[in-house]
Amino acid sequence: MTLKGLIKLTQLMQEQPLTVIQWQILLVVAENPGETITDLVNVDKLTCGTPSDIAVSVKRLGEGRHDRPGLGLIKKVQHEDDGRYFKLTLTAKGKKLVEKIKQKARYLK
Repeated sequence: MTLKGLIKLTQLMQEQPLTVIQWQILLVVAENPGETITDLVNVDKLTCGTPSDIAVSVKRLGEGRHDRPGLGLIKKVQHEDDGRYFKLTLTAKGKKLVEKIKQKARYLK
């Protein structure tokens, strides 16, 4: 990708109020549905963020907190074998956003 293409991709991603780590989480979960937060932390799929940053970002991308609603892009489903863990998947809204970015990025050079 050229520098001009990289700048366009950055501008495209800035249209959404997401941080770099949130974008990375969305893209990893899109490619690997069912990942847990532990998977995201322990495997080198993310290039930035501490375990705490990842957990906070997943909460923000999902249901949010009592004082700050989430973005509704990720849903957590309790792991069937171990109730302490939650599998992460994209919601319909999350899938739509990831697909939109992928479609637009295909045309960048």
